[in-house]
Amino acid sequence: MLEIFQEASEGNQCAKTSLSPSALSMVSDCVRRDEMAVFLTSKLSQAERLQVAKLGELLEGRMADTFSGSVSHVVVPEGHMPTTSSTLMGLLAGCWVVKCSWVEACLQAGEWMPENEHEAGEGPQRSRINRCSLLPPLFDGCFFFLLGSFKVPSKDKLTKLLREGGGQLLIRQPKPDSDVTQTLNAAAYHALPGSDQALCTQYIIFDRQCPHKPPAVRRGKVWSAPSNWIIDCIAAFRLLPVSHPQTSV
Repeated sequence: MLEIFQEASEGNQCAKTSLSPSALSMVSDCVRRDEMAVFLTSKLSQAERLQVAKLGELLEGRMADTFSGSVSHVVVPEGHMPTTSSTLMGLLAGCWVVKCSWVEACLQAGEWMPENEHEAGEGPQRSRINRCSLLPPLFDGCFFFLLGSFKVPSKDKLTKLLREGGGQLLIRQPKPDSDVTQTLNAAAYHALPGSDQALCTQYIIFDRQCPHKPPAVRRGKVWSAPSNWIIDCIAAFRLLPVSHPQTSV
């Protein structure tokens, strides 16, 4: 039997929702609530942060120093989205993750402008739509065992991200040759039907930067994956394929 830090949930059928452009428009504003807008910045310059603060005054919102459930927008630079703790937590919570261009558009118009055209990629869009559609979190139905020590990201950071994403942490390493392990009644909700990830629910996570890497595991419902895979999955807000340079066992 799996030993975890919290109760295991029953396996869910992997029902997937395909959203048309009209459906996207219907959920475009669902994260905007009647509550105060709360802005958190990530990797912005001082001048850009001042612009966000000015927008907070315009929209009668406020700035946050760290991520919390009250954050409505995570503002990131133009270009490649940074995978900072603030951004990743915002993605897992389904916040708006927008580029600075949205701040500029609002300030120029003197009012709250639509965020859709300024989202920082498809990952933020998927996370927001997932929240608006009241679907399970990204790692729903997945179990994780953190093997060994971790540098970047740290073990504490990984634990926080996995829990925030609905994943469950194992206190013992799953055994690929165990019938109990392989017959566990669980399903990864966000695994695409027919993909490799649809077969797996238990992950042994290791730090690729450590000098002593464990043998790769890819057997039935138990796979091993490097810690950066977790970060990449959150950034894309989907369960991505796992690739290994090592020989699988």
